[in-house]
Amino acid sequence: MRYLPSISVFLFVIIFALSSLAQEKTAPTPTPTPESDEIIRISSKLVLIDALVLDKKGNQVKDLTPDDFEVYQDGQLQKITNFSYMDGKNPNSVINKKKRNKKAIPPPPFTPQSTSGRLVTFVVDNGCSTSIGLANARDSIKKFIKNDMLPSDRVAIYGTRSRGNLFQMYTSNKEVLRRIANKLRWFPLYRTPLDPARDTSTIKVTGEGARTFENEQTKEFLEEVTDFDNYNRTINASSVLTLAIERLKSIPQRKIIFFISDCNTLPFPKSSFYSAQLAVHKRIADAALRSSVVLYTMNSRGLTAPGFISAEDDVLPGNTSALRNARASYSTRVNQGLALLAKETGGEFFNNKNFLDPVFRDVLEKETGYYLIGYQPDSEIFKGKNFHNIEVKLKRDDLEISSRRGFYSQENKKNPPKFKNSSSPLYQAIVAPFNEGGIDINLTTITENNSQMGNYIRAIFHIKGEDLTFVDDVKGMKKVVLDVIAVAMDEKSRVAGEFNRTYPIRIPKRGVEIVKQNGLDYSTDIPIKKSGFYSFRIAVRDENSKRIGSAGNFVRIRKSKKRNFYISSLLTTGITKQGKPFVTQNRKINSAFAPIFVKSVPSIRQYTAGEPFAYTYNIYNAKINSSTQKPNLTTQFRVYKDGKLLVESKETSVKIEPQNNDMSRIKDYGFIRLSENAEIGDYVLQLIIRDKITKKSSTDWIDFEIVK
Repeated sequence: MRYLPSISVFLFVIIFALSSLAQEKTAPTPTPTPESDEIIRISSKLVLIDALVLDKKGNQVKDLTPDDFEVYQDGQLQKITNFSYMDGKNPNSVINKKKRNKKAIPPPPFTPQSTSGRLVTFVVDNGCSTSIGLANARDSIKKFIKNDMLPSDRVAIYGTRSRGNLFQMYTSNKEVLRRIANKLRWFPLYRTPLDPARDTSTIKVTGEGARTFENEQTKEFLEEVTDFDNYNRTINASSVLTLAIERLKSIPQRKIIFFISDCNTLPFPKSSFYSAQLAVHKRIADAALRSSVVLYTMNSRGLTAPGFISAEDDVLPGNTSALRNARASYSTRVNQGLALLAKETGGEFFNNKNFLDPVFRDVLEKETGYYLIGYQPDSEIFKGKNFHNIEVKLKRDDLEISSRRGFYSQENKKNPPKFKNSSSPLYQAIVAPFNEGGIDINLTTITENNSQMGNYIRAIFHIKGEDLTFVDDVKGMKKVVLDVIAVAMDEKSRVAGEFNRTYPIRIPKRGVEIVKQNGLDYSTDIPIKKSGFYSFRIAVRDENSKRIGSAGNFVRIRKSKKRNFYISSLLTTGITKQGKPFVTQNRKINSAFAPIFVKSVPSIRQYTAGEPFAYTYNIYNAKINSSTQKPNLTTQFRVYKDGKLLVESKETSVKIEPQNNDMSRIKDYGFIRLSENAEIGDYVLQLIIRDKITKKSSTDWIDFEIVK
């Protein structure tokens, strides 16, 4: 059995590199997409740029032709050779704002199976922001998630201070996103002397003219330390922002990143690093161009009066004007840096907004479509490392256009990345923001707790047989070799559980057709010591074809205290000949793969209309009646399709079978049969268990499919 290098070491190397480099590529290299799928491509043959066109009312204009545009590179008119309009409107994405009873059991989240929805990225500069600005950013993101996020949206939230959220996956799970947003916390900084809120200063210094107890030597030293501290914060912000951009490179559509700050991160004021930081702006813009990313920047401080002096300011007599000017100058530099970044990437800068969530909504609404314009440049422009300016103009004065400002000379590299060892592509798939599709993996993750292992995640997944490549082996056998890596990361991206194995699977020739038809089933357990939310990811590579597939889920490990009543591990499955649920047994990690013969197993969950199937679950810490020595529990299920309630059962008592004298962990099951006229498609089963003694309730849900 061959073991692959530790994921812990791999993640440490990546995080260390991020903290050290500002202008190098820091993101995992995505799997290259075919040229026909690329939105932005810069080569010696073609430069493609995207442009957003709006009328005076802010509405999309979709009926323009190439004759309505002019493209200039370094002031020279270019001939348009490629032109198209990309419509990103998804008519099936709607927000259900119907008010619900807060005491009622909420329905499971509805997430369409299509991946054509909006990609929304928030980068919050919590490494420099004030407490006021960060609170506004965090609360506005949470309001967007609650009120304006579409079911088909996939969202990621990054903070520039903490590296803990750098390897998150884009998700439609609002509960997970709210938890990530809540992790955006304010940290006091060493010294920001011109900050009008002064809540980040440890020394009473509020600008020129303020009363201070420093001597000149101390003041000079503190200014040097502050300048260096600002430089480090800028390195962090630019690195995280570049990472967020690079992670979106392989997605063939125009993407939006909201960069939110209220401090002078980009570029520096009064600093020898200014020219270098201006180059960072250009490089961020170049990365955005090549990844089809538009940056919308915003000052999160809200409506402010930069020169305002409050009663608590300790100012020397006659120096109030100097303090006002210093604060106003600082505010101007903050806004100039953010505005420059938006302008360079074709976005827009927003200031003096007490609430940012309406801005998010309006930007995403107008970003539903764009023009893709291409021209063939002179090959000489790719010599050297110069920055080339691009200007896209409209011949109509009644319309407004926004597009990118330029690019650096180097071409997009077409060669595949070179890795130091054969396992690196698998680790790249583990940390990528989206699933790899070379192998179709249907992943199910359940969480359980028992007296022997404690908390653990059971990973169950299915691989389609058609994705496997068999080769001849000894004694007339057929062989496929699968590398598998799995990792569970906590909310700070620390590895809480992992394994990696290589599985040589040998099958008789007569059994290959069965595997090709039904695929392979995988099941194993990963112990998790602590409760909390975890990102679980798995990647599989076929060594014969070198194809890779990955999948991921967010899972919650609950605290197993006696007072914590909950259910978990809801599964749907087929029924055995004995009339019991078919349950996938735990397999040892070295022999976790097994052939399957039906599609009703827990890893696939496909059933025909009218076919009965079972659901299984565990109940933890139910209250025991002192007189009967039994709990008093009821059960109820609901079935949804496309977010709509189809079936709701009556609330009935749970009939508890013998539990091996451990009533704190009750295993139970039930049966369900949909109508023979049930529509083919995806469904969600929600189970609700109520403890009548403590008046507590718990719910869980899982998806399944009705097929022909």
